[in-house]
Amino acid sequence: MTGRTTIAYQPALDGVRALAVVAVLFFHGGVPGFDGGYLGVSVFFTLSGFLITSLLVGEHDATGRIDLPAFYGRRLRRLLPASAICLGAVIVIAAVTDWFGGVAALRDHVIGSVMQVANWVFLAGGGSYQDLLARTNGQSSPLEHFWSLAIEEQFYWIWPPTMLVLLGRARTPRARVRAVGAITAATMLAAPVIAQVWGPDAAYWATPARIGEILVGAFLAVALVGRRVPERWSVLAPAALLVLGIAVVLFPSSSGPAYEGWLPLVAIASGALLLGLQAPGPVRDALSIEPLVALGRISYGVYLFHWPIYVIATPERTGIDGVGLLGVRVLLTLAIAHVSYQLVEQPIRRNPRFSPLPTLGVSAGATAAVVLAAVVAVPGALGDYWLVDDEVEAAAAIVVDDEPLAALVDDVAALERDDQARSLDEAPTVGTADADSGSELAASSESAQPRRVATPPGEPDEAEERDEPAAVVVPETTQPVVDVTIPPLPELGRPVRIVVTGDSTARAIGSGVVAWAAEHPDLAQAEVHGAAGCGFVQGGARTLGGTTEVPSGCVDWTDKLVIPQVERLEPDVVMVMVTAWDVVDQEWDGATLTPLDAPYADRIAADYGTLVDDLLAAGAGRVALVRQPLPDPFWQPGGDAQEDPARHQVVYDAYEALAAGSDGLVAVVPFDRWFADAGLDDDHDVRPDGVHLSPAAATDVTSEFLGERLVRIALGLPAEAS
Repeated sequence: MTGRTTIAYQPALDGVRALAVVAVLFFHGGVPGFDGGYLGVSVFFTLSGFLITSLLVGEHDATGRIDLPAFYGRRLRRLLPASAICLGAVIVIAAVTDWFGGVAALRDHVIGSVMQVANWVFLAGGGSYQDLLARTNGQSSPLEHFWSLAIEEQFYWIWPPTMLVLLGRARTPRARVRAVGAITAATMLAAPVIAQVWGPDAAYWATPARIGEILVGAFLAVALVGRRVPERWSVLAPAALLVLGIAVVLFPSSSGPAYEGWLPLVAIASGALLLGLQAPGPVRDALSIEPLVALGRISYGVYLFHWPIYVIATPERTGIDGVGLLGVRVLLTLAIAHVSYQLVEQPIRRNPRFSPLPTLGVSAGATAAVVLAAVVAVPGALGDYWLVDDEVEAAAAIVVDDEPLAALVDDVAALERDDQARSLDEAPTVGTADADSGSELAASSESAQPRRVATPPGEPDEAEERDEPAAVVVPETTQPVVDVTIPPLPELGRPVRIVVTGDSTARAIGSGVVAWAAEHPDLAQAEVHGAAGCGFVQGGARTLGGTTEVPSGCVDWTDKLVIPQVERLEPDVVMVMVTAWDVVDQEWDGATLTPLDAPYADRIAADYGTLVDDLLAAGAGRVALVRQPLPDPFWQPGGDAQEDPARHQVVYDAYEALAAGSDGLVAVVPFDRWFADAGLDDDHDVRPDGVHLSPAAATDVTSEFLGERLVRIALGLPAEAS
């Protein structure tokens, strides 16, 4: 005798599963009105707690015991087969394609998922669900969604033995309710405390912060044992469904209550829905219709397979977007989930030959096989944008010595005089050679013809930007007008020392600067000293849909991480770039501001001015303020403040003002213009996540545009034709 008992099947509960998984599908599909669709996971949590606890209490009341091996065997047969198929498919795809080429630590994600600790792996890796939505640190992982499965599986491991002890000691229904109620209340109260102490990442992903939502369902199950729910309580179902629907619409996607520890309140609404469905009523009838019930039956597979499909089926690969793309993704998800349910999940789950011990043995073997396949087949560092190869980093490392760089003032003046003399001697043909690439920027004309100032390829003509005539007519009676072009680089006494600082986008392109310096050891040495997720504007609280404290590591981070390195390395130029974090909404003194508001713009100007002063005072020869390309996180649902050109223009304007008053010690690098003119804005090979450059692209961009400009700025030479 196994001691297994069942509870009466309730079709409406499958209907609840269906609504919950639809909310998740639409949320990840970017459907308007579903910003809070991730709350479907919370509904799943509460429903799981209700069903599992009902089974455990029923078994204990019927047999006086809980057969733990049988319970775990059933759970493994229910969950592991489809999970192993999903993980195996991800491993194969990662091994034979580059579809997940921008995913950092995919191998760790696979291992954490199969070991049922994915949420802790993501937290330990510095990521969060908030990262997925508001802070693109690389292409989204196809296994991001395994965090919720891990939390449920951890609950399945700890709750049955807990209930075995509790039911053995609390012998009356009232004592059971009190005991489970106390545990539930404690975990619910712990959630906001965890959010305050450990931050929004832990509030969303840490098991102790989320288990209260499961225990709300467990408490409901214990409270209902042996009781008949009055029919009038059916009114709870429509009321709770309305509350949950409003929350799905109003909850922000990347901040707000879900990241502040208030999800147990959502679980109370879910519990009210489940309680209302225990009595006959119109909502129970509506949720029991066959299409919803059918979707609810395969909801585990739908949730399991949907996210890898969403990550793979991109507009670039399918050639479609919008509603059509969502339709393709959903249809593929439903088809695969249905096949998995019919051919894999149900046959294994219902096979009487799988007794508990063989099930545990096969499961352990399958888990080990997935781990081994991940170690062997999945590249170990896919998409580590901001990690430089150790050998390359060593080859490009800055060596501080007393060798002079160049006699800059004399050299620049001499170069300009020589260049002017050559141009006069060769009139009317005007031109010069680019010393680094060997390309010729030349213009030939008769002296009486209109003559234009040379403009480097990819750079906009300033006269065109001012809507002024681009040509200047030279009268025949005058001397030929001379183009002042980029002088060649002088011979260096030592390599130029370059330090790159900024957020993750600066670190990403910094990997290319380091690689380029390693390839040109006589020209440059480079190091990257930045902080992912940090901007240079200080003192505010980010409001990405709701107030979010700036990570503690970003408070005064330049004083702690950058200035000491500048003092140590004595760089000739410090490259500065931040993409998103100085343009998102921030809150100061209770007021939420955007960079388009004057107080925020003033803070940008002041804090960047302080940064420049501190860098120069610490020993930087010059500062290069790099205009960041506009980000395009194409996979992220909805628009985002970081994509607004007007916000970035405020930063650009601050750059220009700083350069104008710097006596030549600060230069602005128009990387954004060059990047757009080169057609790289929407090139997903260049920016796999639409924000960060891939290592190869960062190296190419440095070779083609950025590297020599940084050297010229360090030397005080013109970086652009004038």
